Amino acid sequence: MLVGSAKTQKSLTRFNQANTVEPGAYQVDVFINDHFLARESVVFAAGEDGEVSACLAPDMLLTAGILSDAIKMSAGDAASCVNVDKQVEGASSQFDFARLRLDLRVPQALMKREVRGAVSVGQLSAGETVAFTSYDTNYYRTKASGYTTESTYLGLNSGVNLGLWQFRQQSSYTRYASDNSPDNSQWRSIRTFVQRPIPAIGSQLTLGDSFTSGSLFSSLGFRGVQLETDDRMVPESQRGYAPTIRGVASTTAKVSVRQSGGVIYQTTVAPGAFVIDDLYPTSYQGDLEVDVQEADGRVSSFTVPFSAVPDSMRPGHARVSVSAGQVRNIGNSDALFTDMVYQAGLTNAITANTGVRISDGYEALLGGAVFASPYGALGLNAVYSRADMWGDKVDGWRLGSTYSRTFVPTSTTLSLAGYRYSTQGYRDLGDVLGLRAAYDDHKIWSSSTYQQSNQLVATVSQGLGEYGQLYFSGSTSSYRSDRGRDTQYQMAYSHHYNTISYNLSLSRQQSGRLRNGIQSADSIDSRHTQNTVMLSVSLPLGSGSRSPILSTGVSHTTGNNGNTHYQTALSGTLGEDQRLSYTVNGAFEPSGSGSSIGTHLTQQMSAATVGGSVSQGQDYTQGGMSVRGATVLHGGGLTFGPYLGDTFALVEAPGVNGAEVMNGMGAKINHFGYAIVPSLVPYRYNDISLDAKGIENPNVELSENQQRVAPYAGAAVKIRFNTLEGYALLISQPDSSGGNLPLGSNVYDSHNAVVGLVGQGNQIYARTAGTQGQLRVKWGDAVGEQCTLDYDLQGQDMKQSLYRLVLPCNNH
Repeated sequence: MLVGSAKTQKSLTRFNQANTVEPGAYQVDVFINDHFLARESVVFAAGEDGEVSACLAPDMLLTAGILSDAIKMSAGDAASCVNVDKQVEGASSQFDFARLRLDLRVPQALMKREVRGAVSVGQLSAGETVAFTSYDTNYYRTKASGYTTESTYLGLNSGVNLGLWQFRQQSSYTRYASDNSPDNSQWRSIRTFVQRPIPAIGSQLTLGDSFTSGSLFSSLGFRGVQLETDDRMVPESQRGYAPTIRGVASTTAKVSVRQSGGVIYQTTVAPGAFVIDDLYPTSYQGDLEVDVQEADGRVSSFTVPFSAVPDSMRPGHARVSVSAGQVRNIGNSDALFTDMVYQAGLTNAITANTGVRISDGYEALLGGAVFASPYGALGLNAVYSRADMWGDKVDGWRLGSTYSRTFVPTSTTLSLAGYRYSTQGYRDLGDVLGLRAAYDDHKIWSSSTYQQSNQLVATVSQGLGEYGQLYFSGSTSSYRSDRGRDTQYQMAYSHHYNTISYNLSLSRQQSGRLRNGIQSADSIDSRHTQNTVMLSVSLPLGSGSRSPILSTGVSHTTGNNGNTHYQTALSGTLGEDQRLSYTVNGAFEPSGSGSSIGTHLTQQMSAATVGGSVSQGQDYTQGGMSVRGATVLHGGGLTFGPYLGDTFALVEAPGVNGAEVMNGMGAKINHFGYAIVPSLVPYRYNDISLDAKGIENPNVELSENQQRVAPYAGAAVKIRFNTLEGYALLISQPDSSGGNLPLGSNVYDSHNAVVGLVGQGNQIYARTAGTQGQLRVKWGDAVGEQCTLDYDLQGQDMKQSLYRLVLPCNNH
């Protein structure tokens, strides 16, 4: 039962009436027809009839999509504000004071037609002026057969944001040292460029090092200018893509991923099956070459085919890409080229594709379409090329097709892409430039596309209901040269029984000349063939969500480095926040390195992620460590974080150090009042929340714990959370004080700022800046409708989070 004054109910009005609030300005979340619009300071004013309602700026309503003709404004209203209930016919507003949420209901006939999920340009944030670096390091050391080898990798992704202009630089450092060979180190600048979103045309402008899209023509690295449609600006659009890499390691191994001749990723994996699914989007730069270096010195390699296929587009939508500049990463070639691609949705069933690629002594024309039907989506493209090769004209055609369909009755998903080069004279621009550069150096050129006659890529997923899941992916390519046929496939069956899950897989890698690029004839890799069959079983050791997982498996490999491998591992997480993960593993190879044992630990912290591994086998030892993190330099100083995505946020919350950022990869507000949210979704609303339970200072609290922001791609958005610093007081009235104070009455400090209110049981809650002073309780404008009380915290334990006082409130 609520205890309050019998004298007046004025202070209770805002609690008893859902759509009534006392006049004043409030920071509220504005929603229109249940869609979030903005967080704004909204003035609530009393009209001539005494009713208090929201007073909204006309620009806000126009940004929200309300038609200008629907807002009835006089000449005087245009410069002030709009009462939606009275000035927009059929519209209404409702304010939830407890949640500080203002809901506007406007008939759809009075609204502009907007795509669901769209964020207006006016709501997008370009972020702050910052400089940042995201780093990824890996150190790997082995001692086998009496020789010690060391490998060091450092990857850097740095940038500076100035408004909508964004500078980016990607580079890497690799070092290899061995007892029986000289040290070899290399610093490589991968990309340096400036980019800027242009929302008016839904595109991104890039100046500097970039890559052509690769969606229709093959991808080329170049230095120049690019203007390209950014699908992320379109609601429900497809996101950037990078392939998933799957493989098997026999020991604690180092896995390196190369693209266009350079290492783009390196990590250390435990024995057994591994998956790499956190690569940066590759912009369709070509196939990925993967090296798995075992702790005992063995190296196995395979290629992950990666080619983009044309997408169907909605009617009226188009995608444009224009690139021009100087080619990079093909020997010493500095050829200039121009690349233009245009895709347009003509009808619900037809998407047209066209393109042109021009360089010195080279032309290519492309035309095609994607046809959608109840029988699946079929894409057809034809490319004609003509090249000048040392005075000889070489021309030819490439015909390409793509097909995909999901068979709902049988839960079968089929994705099929087949490419055939119909004439021997077809040449890709990358191959033409590579052949020219190799000829000048008296070497040879090798690539996965040169003299390729046909290629078939297929992916099939078959759901078996309660009997599990069946998966197949593979590709095969044949050539007109002596390279032979490249064939790669993987079949897998997975199922689970209660808490036990098991997986059976079969894979084959058959390829030659794995290294693409310019090289001498004697450096071409020999033909590589490897078949692997693997059975694995895993089960939790307990019923809780934190129970460790025991997994065991056996694999048998034939061909290059053939062997049989048995392994068992125990993995799990430790700590209340489960940020320390571990894996302890044992393995046995009867015909290889014998038995081995190892462990891998990873600690996720607010400023970085640190990992370490050690293992020992019959004739080798291995050790390694990794550190991944990021630093951001901004107006408030230098802040560290676990990593940085393309788009991220800097949270500022003064005084609440220790508060954790929800879904922030363990990020916490530091002693300077900052934390990093590593990744945001561009052109979408992102909710950012703070968990107050970790706040270290008992005299500070959050005024709000959640905010919403929609950033441009590449933005570094600063999100400020308001905090209240001071001493939290809970003041009770002595029994001899007489009447009760009205529930909901505001409490003011000596500066006439609201610092609290009267709650249940005649208690006052307030937060004050000083340890002593005077508070005023006010529930009306009359002299008899207010009282004052004096407080003094001397003699109190100053480490308390809440100070309980008993003080009378005196009328004057």
